[in-house]
Amino acid sequence: MTMPGGGHTGDANMDRLLTDFGRLASQFERMQEQLAELRGQGEAANGNVRVEVAPGGALLGVKIDPRAMRLDSEELSEAIMDAFTRAAEDAARRMSDIVEPLTDRVEVFNEAMQGRMPRLEPGMGVASDPGVAEALRSLQELRAKYRL
Repeated sequence: MTMPGGGHTGDANMDRLLTDFGRLASQFERMQEQLAELRGQGEAANGNVRVEVAPGGALLGVKIDPRAMRLDSEELSEAIMDAFTRAAEDAARRMSDIVEPLTDRVEVFNEAMQGRMPRLEPGMGVASDPGVAEALRSLQELRAKYRL
């Protein structure tokens, strides 16, 4: 693998791990983009009440068909809550579908890293290649962020 700056580590295992890390980082970026666009949809009252939510459950929209106005206030309230619940469940399911493959890859990567790469600070003499030091910094940031 060519490191940023054009170097190799000279260690086949480290090169393989850094290649895997690069792939994982790319997949993580794609996952973030997909999550930013994700919306959950839910409906109730025979489709006359529709709700859209963000992944965290934030309400993005409510559409009430005029036919839903035939419901009494309590039935309409229940329909809105039912549509909201379905939308939140839809968002959670979609989010899980997006995150799960990457979570599995992180676990495999973390297992591969155990015992092979100490938790070191960049500049401790581990890597003379600036690309390796940059990769180590990025890896340590990800490990800290996701408590790996």
